[in-house]
Amino acid sequence: MNENNENKEPKGNDQFSEKADELINKGKKLADKAEDFINDTANQVKESEVFVKASGFFGKVSNFLDQKSDEFHSGEMGDKFEAFKGKTESQVTDLIQKVKEAGIKIGDTVDEQIEALKGKKDKPENRDGGGI
Repeated sequence: MNENNENKEPKGNDQFSEKADELINKGKKLADKAEDFINDTANQVKESEVFVKASGFFGKVSNFLDQKSDEFHSGEMGDKFEAFKGKTESQVTDLIQKVKEAGIKIGDTVDEQIEALKGKKDKPENRDGGGI
């Protein structure tokens, strides 16, 4: 008799198993619905006018980049890049100087504000209501 009792699982585990299976099946159905929704949406996007136009635009951009890459590799763009490099180097140097100056001004302003706040804190307050 003990062997029969040991082989049987309690009824509570059967209910848990059934609930787990039910939840798993619901999860699978939900995943299938989500996959269908994503596929339908993707197909609608692919068929949309915007997608067609964007695809055409990206095709043109790709062709343009291929053309410029060929020009670069053939040496035509080297001189253009050198001129561009010189111009941007000068502009970047100017910009860095302006950023440094702005940083100094901001730092000075912050220091002044801190000193002003310290000055307010150090002043004795007239708490008695009496005059000076």
